[in-house]
Amino acid sequence: MALTIEDRFEIHELLARYAHALDYHNLPAMRDIWTDDCRFQADEPEVNISGLDNLMAFFEQTVAAVPNARHIISNIYVVGSGSEALCHAYLQVMDVEQGTQLGAGRYRDEMARTASGWRIRTRVFTAG
Repeated sequence: MALTIEDRFEIHELLARYAHALDYHNLPAMRDIWTDDCRFQADEPEVNISGLDNLMAFFEQTVAAVPNARHIISNIYVVGSGSEALCHAYLQVMDVEQGTQLGAGRYRDEMARTASGWRIRTRVFTAG
């Protein structure tokens, strides 16, 4: 079964909820965004995390280190069917206090439809 317009909308909203939760330090909301068995990998800085509790600890460190970051996610496109989807998006991270770009790159997210809606199962961030 192909993804519906509603699926695509929910996935777009999920990315927006992620950015707002992280940028405005609402970390408990991440439990409604990621699967319990999630994975997060990044090449710059190098990160390789498995499990939601470990990811939550990483987000706490990130927010403490860069409290004024804003994640700008754009050029989103989604492919998939049934209960699986692959989402591609660009990312820019800005420091709103300094007015500088902290980083840029690409997200590649494997999404899973759960009983509670779409969630990020695996995220790979590639810088550049």
